[in-house]
Amino acid sequence: MAKTGRAMLAELLIPSDRLDVSAAGALRIEGHEAAALLERFGSPLNVVVESTLRENYRRIRRAFAERWPAPVNVMYAIKTNNTLAIRAVLSEEGAGGDCFGLGELHATMVGGADPARVVMNGSNKSRAEIAAAVRLGITLNIDGEAEIAIAQAEARAAGRTARVALRLKLMPEGLDSFSPVFFKTTGGIRDAVRRSKWGYSPEAATPLLRAIAAAPDLRFAGYSCHVGRFAADPRAYGVVARAIGEAVLALHAATGLWPEILDIGGGWARQREPESRAPDLNPHAIEDHAAASVAGLLDALRPTGRALPALWLEPGRYVVGNAVVLLARVGAIKRDCGLTWVHVDASTNDLMRIETSQAWYHVLPASRMDADDVGPVEIVGGTCIPSLIGAGREMPGLAAGDCVAILDAGMYAEAIANQFNAIPRPACVLVAPGRAEIVKRRETIADLFATHVVPERLAGATRQGIDV
Repeated sequence: MAKTGRAMLAELLIPSDRLDVSAAGALRIEGHEAAALLERFGSPLNVVVESTLRENYRRIRRAFAERWPAPVNVMYAIKTNNTLAIRAVLSEEGAGGDCFGLGELHATMVGGADPARVVMNGSNKSRAEIAAAVRLGITLNIDGEAEIAIAQAEARAAGRTARVALRLKLMPEGLDSFSPVFFKTTGGIRDAVRRSKWGYSPEAATPLLRAIAAAPDLRFAGYSCHVGRFAADPRAYGVVARAIGEAVLALHAATGLWPEILDIGGGWARQREPESRAPDLNPHAIEDHAAASVAGLLDALRPTGRALPALWLEPGRYVVGNAVVLLARVGAIKRDCGLTWVHVDASTNDLMRIETSQAWYHVLPASRMDADDVGPVEIVGGTCIPSLIGAGREMPGLAAGDCVAILDAGMYAEAIANQFNAIPRPACVLVAPGRAEIVKRRETIADLFATHVVPERLAGATRQGIDV
């Protein structure tokens, strides 16, 4: 049945969206008309909604804090989107941080995170990364045997005690009751986890824990376990959480160590999620996932009567996913072979999860939200690959210059955007009621080649570039 953009939006809205339609049929983002933002800041354009960020963070923190009877630390996974203004907003909210490597550590610190609420992940950490984490007082999630000795040496050199946790690899049988499609494997999820480079099984973890306990300048903090988003069903999170609790008990029996913290990772499913590879909304709320996870942990840990650890988690996509809308302008429209191709000036360069994971993004006709649907079109970017943003999408009669809005561009979009075909990446603005501010300037062609060096011996073969 044909739908207007207004009707499409009504079916897609989730509580923290700040999207509506004006009386004139224009999409608005936190009160700003999408087309007006393009006129002011250029196209394509990433639009970050500040209040959505804040609401998403508060909701996931509340979902766990209301259920876990010990402190909760929600650490923003900056790999999802490393825009510094986003990190600064979340720091104002009190979010901790999950970082990987010196670049993400730098962005996390510049963005104002409290080092005491930050973890450093990675299974091949350099000495420089370990040294920086020790110096700053960040918790190291140990994921390599050699890291223990390096952390001990760097802690002694810095004259401080390093706080470390150990990353676990857990493969409970219940994982295989869920589809492995998200892991792009024909085998089960347990085998996918077994083959992943992350973490140590409880058997392999035992001697590492003893080495940590014996190191005079290391302080054992607890455990980390991150499987990631592999199912939208809350029961999946419960299976992982129970396995974490059972591993804690087994390792306590083997080593006598009891954790101060349990970092249960991220990957929390959202209600509207491109990563599901389908347009359907997830019927489960974050409160359902929190309830399942907490129940699994408590069932395992409470009977011991010991003090419960602080609960740490690493959400990224849940916090920032729907907080960013990618706006683009329509260009060429081509009709042939019974198909219509609508070119826009964004591309899968800006939404690489389409190419790598078959992500499915909702696209709205932002300039014509009340126009009648006239049939399916292929929405494509202008690069020299298919760059298929949306296939067979029901759209009104779009024209060159119209604006389209691609929802849920907050996660793994800007952070892994590329410059294929030497196309500069978009600008990014942060919006609030009555305010729109540039937080990432648009790249220029000069930026793309700023790090290139032509050896002097080849200088005679070069010419003046184009004036852009």
